This record gives sequence, C-alpha cells and structure tokens, in this order.
Amino acid sequence: MRISYFNYHYDVEGIGIGAATQVRAIAAALTRGGHQVDLQFRAARQPGENKQYGGLKEIGWVRRYGHIPRIFWRNFSLLPRELQLLDKFRPDVLLTVCSYINFSALLAARLRRLPFVLFIEAPLEYEYRLFFSQYYRYPFLGRWLEGLQVRGARQVISISEILKGYLMRYGAPASKIHVVPNGVDHLAFTPREPDPELQARWGLEDRLVIGYIGSFEFLGDIPLFMASARRICSAQSRVIFFMVGEGRHQEKIRQAAAEFGLEDRFLFPGRIPHEQVPRYLSLMDLVISPYREDYLFYGSSMKLLEYLAAGKAVVAPALGQIKELVVDGYNGMLYEPGAPGALELKLQEAISSGRLPQMGLQARQTIERNWTWDRQAARMSRVLEMALHP
Repeated sequence: MRISYFNYHYDVEGIGIGAATQVRAIAAALTRGGHQVDLQFRAARQPGENKQYGGLKEIGWVRRYGHIPRIFWRNFSLLPRELQLLDKFRPDVLLTVCSYINFSALLAARLRRLPFVLFIEAPLEYEYRLFFSQYYRYPFLGRWLEGLQVRGARQVISISEILKGYLMRYGAPASKIHVVPNGVDHLAFTPREPDPELQARWGLEDRLVIGYIGSFEFLGDIPLFMASARRICSAQSRVIFFMVGEGRHQEKIRQAAAEFGLEDRFLFPGRIPHEQVPRYLSLMDLVISPYREDYLFYGSSMKLLEYLAAGKAVVAPALGQIKELVVDGYNGMLYEPGAPGALELKLQEAISSGRLPQMGLQARQTIERNWTWDRQAARMSRVLEMALHP
C-alpha cells in the first residue's frame, strides 16, 4: 500500500520532538510492514527558522485574537503544495494526524478522490481550552472543524478508548473509530546494566534510584508528591530521585527539595536527546509516572511504554490507559491519584518487596506481547485497508 502521511506538528526539533518521534516511529513500522510511506511534516518549523510577523506577535490583543484566524487561513496556503505532493507520490490512501483548525488534508483528499484516514492523539478543542488560555480559541469554530474531520474521514484511529468516547460526540459511528495505542521501539529500549560513565558522573553507585524522564508540564499535585518524596527519603537513606527533563514544575520541585533539605537527594540532569533516554533509564531501579488527574485522561504514554520496555517496574496513577498497561504487583504498582500517602505507600511497597527485578522482567514481557510499534502498525494497516476497501 502507498501511504501519504501528513502531520502538522510544530517545532519538531524542540517542544514537538516527542510527537515527531511518534510520527517517525509509525512511518518506520509501516515501512517494515511492507508499505511505501511518504512522510511529510507540513507545518513544522525548520531547525534555525525564525518566522517574522512584522512585530504583530508583540501586540497582546493581536496575538490573543489573531492566532486562530492565522491557523485557519494557513489551510489555503498548505493546500496547493499538498495537492502537488499527492500528485507526485500517487498514494492509495492519505493518513493525517489531526491538527487544531486544520482541514487542508481533508480537502486535498476530497479533491484527489483519495480515502482519508484521520489519526487522533488528543481532543484538540479540549486541549486548547486547558493549555492555551492565552489565545481566544473561537470554540464554535474549533468544535465544528474537529467534528468535520471526524465525520469526513473514511476511518478514524484513536490512541485510547477514552479518546474514542470523546470523539463519538461528533456523531461518527463507533464502528469507524478504531483504538490503536502508541507503541515502543523494543529494540532500542531494552533491559541493560547501568551505564558506568553516567553512574559515575552523577554519583549513583550504591544508590537506589527512583527515576522520572519526560516533561514536567503534566505532573500531578507537586506539594503532595514532594511530601511523599520527603517521607521516602527519611525512611530510605539510599534513595535518590533522578528527575530527567524540563518544564514549569521543575522549579517548584527544586524549591521544595531545598526547603526540605533534600538538595542532595534530588538530581536534575535537564533535557536530554531522545536517543540518550535508554542510557539514563539504565541507571534507574524504579520509575515513577506521577501524572496529573484530568477529567479526560485520554493519553497513551510513550514514556511509560519506554520504561516498561527497558525492564523497569513503574509506579503510576490508576488512570485511563495506564490501567490497561500496568497490573498492580505484576509489572509495577498502581496508586489512587490525589489520595494523600498513596504514592508513598506504593513506593515503599515496591522497594521493600524485593521483587523489583521480577516486576521489571514482567514489564518487558508485557511490551513484547502487545505494545511494540510493529504490532501497532499492523493494527493501523488493517484500518487503512478498511478505508481502501470499504
């Protein structure tokens, strides 16, 4: 099958690097499955590119009210080039990552009479309301265009059951919305011995390392987390919290660690290239995913999958798809989000159980059975075939 694969992630070498990693992994897995894939980052900022807007972005009200109209009109500049790409590659199907206020790909597919498959990884109208309050989002327009894409697609791929339920509000039949969660490169992320160079650099010899890798943007209740961490450090003299990444909550954690006298028990290596993540994971005895509790926990955490593929037991909140992936006491521990002491109790249980190596082994087996990119790409291929032969 010849697949044109359009996505609209911004700044794919910066804040959008995680999303770009996912897109490239899917394209590579589809290619390994025997398909020809033309991958196109349609709206990405190129490395070093700094677009100029004549100073308009510096005017507060223009930035607030002009952002969404600019994205809307961008469709008409994207469309001609997308038609050229389709004419040149001549795909059997167009697979497109859903983007807020985007309709150029749907229109291009209609003009070229191609089956259009929509891949949705987030409820974008909801996300804009939650995370982008600096912009006036024109909610009717956002909902209408999101619904237009869902109804206009021949098939829809959603990354979680919760997200599928959200998308059904747009009137599309449940039979055309297929759940294909994220996967992991199980050959890049494997169980390995601690990296000796990194271990020496950070002074982690003879330490019990509780690790986290990823954005600090989506962590849960920071005071609750730090209160649990303080008690863990008091009870376990060997414990080090190794917090890899960056984000606005990082400084809150630093400040709380300083207030509690735990500066030497919290290490912050900062943001690292994705290809270095397996090395840093090798240092960790136990990993945490203390995500915030949202009313709509729709994600399919690639970082959680990477943890498990690396053979690490995970302590995570019992939310959304996490409950499908982590089995309490088998390949990790689940705690009730927001409950005081719940995270601490599960961390203590995991540390004292003596079963971390066994849970890590079972974590790896969980990934090999159901959660590799190749398995997910095979499921995605079946959806693309359904679009091609309705």
